[in-house]
Formats: sequence, structure tokens, C-alpha cells
Amino acid sequence: MITQSIVVGVDGSPESAAAASVGWKMAVAADVPCRLVHAAGAVNTSLAMAGTGVITETLQLAALAGARDQLRASLQDHVPSSVVDAMVVSTGPTGDVLEAVIAETHATMLVLGGKHHSTLGRWLGGSTVQHMVRRLTVPLLVTAGELRIRPGVMVAVDPSYAAGPTIDQAVAFARLLGSPLHALHVVDPPPAIAELSPDWSREIVERDIWPRVPLVEQGKVIREGVPFDTIVNEAASWRADVVVVGSHGKGWVDRLLIGSVTEDLLNNLPCAVLVVPVPKPERVEPVEVPALAAAG
Repeated sequence: MITQSIVVGVDGSPESAAAASVGWKMAVAADVPCRLVHAAGAVNTSLAMAGTGVITETLQLAALAGARDQLRASLQDHVPSSVVDAMVVSTGPTGDVLEAVIAETHATMLVLGGKHHSTLGRWLGGSTVQHMVRRLTVPLLVTAGELRIRPGVMVAVDPSYAAGPTIDQAVAFARLLGSPLHALHVVDPPPAIAELSPDWSREIVERDIWPRVPLVEQGKVIREGVPFDTIVNEAASWRADVVVVGSHGKGWVDRLLIGSVTEDLLNNLPCAVLVVPVPKPERVEPVEVPALAAAG
């Protein structure tokens, strides 16, 4: 699963420092580089708003150096100094900066820290997470603090084309960390307009998907209920540290379990969430084969 670098977005918050620690430890386990990335605001924009009319490269470089020093202070107890020294600090929109570094380093995973807001104790992925999950080209791990040694990993699957790649990533992720793996499918009754039996997905999962999961049968669970609530309850019951889900299309069939539920999980992090991007397969048009002429 992780064959190239791991990119971690950092912003000076405690959540991003924890994400940096998780990303670095995973990089060590996979024997790949860990690249920290910070997107800083542009100095020229700030100066223009202040009406100074002074825009210089020197001021821009000074601002980037200042941002690097502040980040160093927040990260020094979480990752080695060599990783901080190699950190990329660049101006531009956060999503653009992260995507550029992912492309340049051929990264195979992005790690971001989930943010904790409000007195209700609701875990929010934050605008950067929501923005990036819609632009995913590599798996995105959204952390909810540090991961314990050998964290429990739970993969939630639906009967769509996303199930196979999601399972493959979950298995590789669990093996990398030496973690136990649990698999869950939620039977969510389809709307009446779909003209499907309420239990239709169970048969598909048991026949086509469960054989792909290298677990004893006790590790493969099918529950009935609302997908988001059921995933959260199962994760809590099994004490999962990471929930793995896929992210794919936006039609009703594509959103049976993964899609809108992925966003709900990121908005209310029950634990760390690993989102696996699965592009919709291209439709292959049937090739017409001309009939052979009868021998005369």
C-alpha cells in the first residue's frame, strides 16, 4: 500500500502535530520518506490589504521563515528534527500546495489531523479535510490524536465496485501496523423506488466480497441499520482505532454506504478515518463482431 512517501499537512495545531507523529511512525514502518507540508498565506496579499504598496521577495521569504520557526516549535516533540528541517513551507491555497507535493513526491498517502471544535465535543474534519476528500488521488488518513501500538482497524464495505480496493488498502494498512482487522457491512434498506429486496446487499457481500477478506468468519460482521450510526456503534464496540472506508461516485447506488457516509464520519470523527479513493470504472462499450459470411 505505501511504496512511496507519506505527506502530512501541518498548521501548528496540536491536532496536526499528532498527525505528523502518526505519519512519521507509519513512514518508518513502511521504510519510506515522511514529508511535512505547510501552506502559508501570501505576504503580497497582506501588504496590499494594508495599503503599503511594498511587495518584495525578501519579505515573502522572511514570512515563510517565520512560519517555519513557529511550526518547528509545535513539532519538535513529535517528529525528529531532520523531518522538520525537510518540511515544505509554501504559499498558496492549502489544497493546491498539498496536491503539488503529493504529485512531486509520488506520495501514496496523505495524513491530516482532525480538528476538535465546540463544547458538544464534536470531532470535525475541518475545511481542509472536506476539501481534500473531494480531490483525493491517494488514500487520506484523518487522525483523531495519536494511534496506540497495533491499533485496531475496521473496514466498512458496501456491495459496490469500491469494496475490493477498499479491502485491499485496509488489509495492507493493518499488516503494516501489525494490527487486528475487523470487517463490517451494513444492510441499509433501499428506497422503495429502487425495487430491490430489503436484504439484497447481504447476498452480494457474502458471495462476492467476504472471500476477499483474509479473516476468520467471526471477523466479518453484517449489521442492519442506518450506516453511519451502525459504523460508529460497531467501531466503539470493537474498540477500533481506525475505520477504513472508500470514497466514490455520487449517484444513489454509489452512495449506499460510502459517499455521504464518508463525509459524515469525517465530520464526526469516532476515531481515525482512512478514506480510500476509488474512481468509477470506465464503461466499456460492447464491440460488435460482424457475422461470418456463409461459405458459398
